[in-house]
Amino acid sequence: MQLTKEQLLEINEIGRYIIKLSDYFTDFEDDLLYSEERIEEIISNEEDIDYIHIDFPGEHESASIETSEFLKLGDEIKSIKVINKSHIKTNLRSYYIVAATDSEETHVLSEYSDIKTTSINGTEINILTESIIIGLAATKLDEYDKDYWGTFSQYFSIEIIYSNKENVLSQEKEIDLLNAFIFEVADTTGIALNLSEINNPMDDYYEYDESVNVTQTLRELEPFNEGMKLFVSAVQIKDSELKFLNFYKVLEHFAPIAVNIEANELMRKKLDAPKNSFEDGDFIRSIFQLANSMRDRYNDEDLIKAAFNTCFDFIGLFEELPTSIQKKITSHLKIKKLEYGGDRQQLTTASNIAAKIIYKTRNKVVHAKSNFIPDGEEIQNNEFENLNYFMKSASSQAIRWYSRQPNHLKREIIK
Repeated sequence: MQLTKEQLLEINEIGRYIIKLSDYFTDFEDDLLYSEERIEEIISNEEDIDYIHIDFPGEHESASIETSEFLKLGDEIKSIKVINKSHIKTNLRSYYIVAATDSEETHVLSEYSDIKTTSINGTEINILTESIIIGLAATKLDEYDKDYWGTFSQYFSIEIIYSNKENVLSQEKEIDLLNAFIFEVADTTGIALNLSEINNPMDDYYEYDESVNVTQTLRELEPFNEGMKLFVSAVQIKDSELKFLNFYKVLEHFAPIAVNIEANELMRKKLDAPKNSFEDGDFIRSIFQLANSMRDRYNDEDLIKAAFNTCFDFIGLFEELPTSIQKKITSHLKIKKLEYGGDRQQLTTASNIAAKIIYKTRNKVVHAKSNFIPDGEEIQNNEFENLNYFMKSASSQAIRWYSRQPNHLKREIIK
């Protein structure tokens, strides 16, 4: 590509901005800027300048950008704004860092990354395996290791390109557009993308305190049960609401056992009556009533309440609950703290309150927003991370609790 003097000066202007962006590029000033003599030489010899080469930190080779593309990106480079480590904006472009869920999908994206579409108003959306904008932003953030982790080739991003400033979407609508694109990618290719961030993992390695022994001896293995698969699935999920649902499924999985234990105990007590009671019609009818009442408890809300009352140490995990749930319980019971040795009914009431709130939160997440009317008992969206910490502990205890149950109470027997 033969360049005019104006284009060469524009390249210099972009280069000066790159140098100001990070101290790292100061050492490469001679590579990024043309001297007056060099500009005159290029023009007089009608040299073709097809690529601009940039040495990004941590990369073993220079990044080569077509000169025409570099000039096209000039205004965008000059307007780079790091919103956060996941989101980079320019005047007419927006970049979101994403990652595939496993190494195979990462490889597929790396090799076959020509995934793009156009929205209704003509906005372009692409998946990029390398981006000069992301490379510059990562360098500005100093997220690199000079030997092992570069800033140009390490990240996938979704690029949104607007045709003009009038079409630039608000943050909320842009996220909707982003999620719609991620859905289409998943539906068409089977590859699930998650929001990620610019991050140099080598920092975590170097900050590791070698004096701390992180070798852990695991507990003795429990016999396998399906709750373990649900638990592992939940741990891997990044989305907080979906993670919550999967931990909920663990407790829901074991809840019938808890109901069955209570039913067996009540029936045993009933059958401990004097032998002559078995000839009384009222007594026999009461047995049927008891059986029916326990059958009625196999509804979603009562099942999760049974899990909270039976499957884990609710008092021990009480302080892991979101603060809003703790306050509702202590306020209702008129106590400062839930402690061991308290009234049994008080504990039952406390666990039922928590279970009901979590059951309603589950409904809020499961049901379509248009079909669900919250009543104020559900947790707030900003509490899911805290709630998931509790749900993880409760689910882990429920799995171990189930392992201790005799064979005649195993789920395969009672279902």
